[in-house]
Amino acid sequence: MLMVVLLCGKPASSDIDWLKPLLKFSSDLETFLRLLVGILALTGMYLWLFVCSRGLASVPLVGLLMEDHSIDENMTTFEDLLQENAMETQATKQTRETILQRYAVEQQMSGADQERLSQLKTREKLLEERREVLNANLQKFALTGKLSCWKIPIGVVLIILSLLIVVSMLITSIDKMAHSSFERGFLLNAPEFPNPMDLLLVLASRVFPLDYVVFAVLFVYLFTISLIILKRHGLQFLCFRLGRLQPRLTSAATMTMLSLVLMQLAMVGLFALLTLAPQYVTFGHQMFADASGRVVPCTLEEAANAAAAAAKSGGLPAHCRMTQLAKFYNALAVELPMFGTAFFVGQFLFAAAFVPWIAHAYCMAKKLDDPMDPKRQRLLDDY
Repeated sequence: MLMVVLLCGKPASSDIDWLKPLLKFSSDLETFLRLLVGILALTGMYLWLFVCSRGLASVPLVGLLMEDHSIDENMTTFEDLLQENAMETQATKQTRETILQRYAVEQQMSGADQERLSQLKTREKLLEERREVLNANLQKFALTGKLSCWKIPIGVVLIILSLLIVVSMLITSIDKMAHSSFERGFLLNAPEFPNPMDLLLVLASRVFPLDYVVFAVLFVYLFTISLIILKRHGLQFLCFRLGRLQPRLTSAATMTMLSLVLMQLAMVGLFALLTLAPQYVTFGHQMFADASGRVVPCTLEEAANAAAAAAKSGGLPAHCRMTQLAKFYNALAVELPMFGTAFFVGQFLFAAAFVPWIAHAYCMAKKLDDPMDPKRQRLLDDY
């Protein structure tokens, strides 16, 4: 399959010959290795759509802007469980005292009563451990109730950040659709439509290290929402559950799969930066003076001209130097337009999927008219 892609995936004629001085084409072996990395990124597109895109819509809405489950119902559930625990503890103590009252000296106990007494002591210890866990959970929900006033502001901030990410990727995708084509691998000479995230990062890059701070916040947010979705729904492929994440109960195999999933998401997210903030990821805040003397942001065409002039003189380009990530992706998209097209479609679907995911999250978080018994719901959640 890879040989077919290598032999047939390259266009016979292309309108991007002006870009080739900027890229390095050595051999089909290098193209093959580059293609392997591209395939790894494309295989992670499923996770990008069903984990990260879902997290952008679900995490700010469920539990922040809307309640997933009522705090009062959860507290009532734990209070009932604590009451049952206290009743069982009292019954166990009464049974133990009844057995002890039969004997004046403990050594005279029969073997059956000694075994029964040992079982009761073990049961009391287990009930005490459960009582500590229930009290800890009850305190957690009580604290959550006290901090509930902060949920709406935090949810608003997160939903704005999610919308900023989705709108930026959608704008770039529409820009590529309008000003590029399959033969170009859906590459843009320069962004034509204003992109809010791109503009923010380009402006921040003028003040070091402000752009690093913005980028770190963006990365931590995407990583956190992905981890929250994986914790809520487990590791799934279609309708098949591959593993479940639970505190202190996650298996080693599930942790291994989780690590692979997060690495795959990180790889896809790295390439997605070229759609999220194309100008910043390709050139940063580099500028050049055009023929009319106006200072404008760098473009791929100007970078190619600078690279061609530098190659003739045997030096480095004086301006408009591309990042290594942009060089890698652009070379792959030029050599194999199918990859550029597939990645463009994937990023467009990522942005478009935000609407159905947020509708799904709203329907799932909406309180039912006839809610299920909280104890039963808790048992179902555990299994």
